[in-house]
This record gives sequence, structure tokens and C-alpha cells, in this order.
Amino acid sequence: MAWNIILGSPIGIIGIFGLILILAAWIPETYSTIKTKKVGMRREFIFLYLFGSLFLTLHSIILNDFVFLILNAVATLMAFINLYYSLIYENKRKRNR
Repeated sequence: MAWNIILGSPIGIIGIFGLILILAAWIPETYSTIKTKKVGMRREFIFLYLFGSLFLTLHSIILNDFVFLILNAVATLMAFINLYYSLIYENKRKRNR
């Protein structure tokens, strides 16, 4: 689906706006995790979010839904980054106590 089709309709514009707002919430949180090496979320939440967004990414590929493809692909990446920092750095902190 091309950008002109998405931006050419009110529904497409609403979808892009929602995409921007959700990413605006995730990006600072993930940046903070990378900078401080501390994850502000429970590991169970991250696992559920990671796999939920991964399956929604696959779903949006099948449906050829560009907005949800981008949203869920980026959300999967952000959840993976948070999970990585949770597993690596939280375990290092526990061993250093």
C-alpha cells in the first residue's frame, strides 16, 4: 500500500496519527532503558508485549496493512530491546549484590 493511498483518506490519517502517538510513548521509554540500563517494566509484561506485537506484525503483513505493520514491527523491536536489557543487565545487578 502506497503512502499516497494511506494519507489520502481520513482513516489513513487517523492511523498514522495513532502510530505516531504510540511510537512517541515507546521511543523515550526505550531510550531511557538503553541510557540507564534499567528497565521500568516487569519482564512478564515485556514477554507478552513482544510476542503479541510479533504476531500482530505477521497479521498485518497478511492483511497488507501498512500502518499496523510499521506500528507492530517497531513495537516488537522496542519490546525486544527492553527484554534484552532486562535479561542482561538485571541479571548482572543481581550477581553483583
